[in-house]
Amino acid sequence: MILGANKKMFVLKPNSISWVEIIIKKLNKNKLFNLINISAVLFGSILLIISSKIKVDLYPVPMTLQPLAVLMIGMLYGRNLATATIGFYILQGLMGIPVFAYGGGFMYVFGPTGGFIIGFLISGIFLGELADRGWGKKIITSMICMLIGLLIIYFFGILQLSFLKGFEYSILKGFFPFIIGDLYKLLIAGILVPYIWKLAK
Repeated sequence: MILGANKKMFVLKPNSISWVEIIIKKLNKNKLFNLINISAVLFGSILLIISSKIKVDLYPVPMTLQPLAVLMIGMLYGRNLATATIGFYILQGLMGIPVFAYGGGFMYVFGPTGGFIIGFLISGIFLGELADRGWGKKIITSMICMLIGLLIIYFFGILQLSFLKGFEYSILKGFFPFIIGDLYKLLIAGILVPYIWKLAK
């Protein structure tokens, strides 16, 4: 009986609705759901574009604010809206619109930073799912989510960079220069998200 009780303590029931979706639900009195959803996706993609342009030019991977933007979008938008937002951002880049740090185009994602861009999408989907399950409402679980999301971005980024330049080079140029700064971003985002959730109540 005690074992069964302990198991129940660690079961996290899906929240099924993200912070942004709660706001949309409150604003949906005039049947503007689709318009507000589209606006949320557009706002998120613009945030990603701006964060890609605020950069320190390092070669071959620039230091930008995009990891912070991706983490916040994943934890506040939820899986569906985060996927749509980051996917729309990437689609713009593939179409040749210069939304990435150094431009755009289909071949861009096959370059040194392409793995990080793919990592943004995978991280956003994963974090969005955890956010839908309520993991963003407490600082500890929020930071755990952020750390996992950041590791996902690094995994795909370093993986592709390794294919192009070798593993040792990818760690030297794609990990060490960024990890300290990204951990600070993670700390900020992990603290902010639970407080932002409270605003929706």
